[in-house]
Amino acid sequence: MVFSIDSRSRTPIYEQLKQNILNQIATGMLKADEQLPSVRNLARELGVNPNTVQKAYQELDAQGIIYQAAGRGSFVSGGDEGKRAVEREQLEKLERQMQEARRIGVTKTSVLSLTERVFKEEMVE
Repeated sequence: MVFSIDSRSRTPIYEQLKQNILNQIATGMLKADEQLPSVRNLARELGVNPNTVQKAYQELDAQGIIYQAAGRGSFVSGGDEGKRAVEREQLEKLERQMQEARRIGVTKTSVLSLTERVFKEEMVE
């Protein structure tokens, strides 16, 4: 597992870590019931405070994306539940981005055109 953190980003580190994990689940790099690195090991590897990693894990756990087994660590949720949680998280992020785009004047026609293009490209692949 490789997690990348941009210390210059305005996005909090725990949010970047959450996004890394979500992306790896969505792309199949992290599979159901796969164990995540321990909080301490990942914090050491990334050079961040363990509380930062713990916050990311706690939020993912609360969303049902991962689960924590006492004394064993944190694991990717299995089956459709984990995938639905990832999808829900991505749709919420997309909604926030679309609201911001609308606020600055991006039109519905532009968004629909982009959506059609993205899904058309997906069908070709």
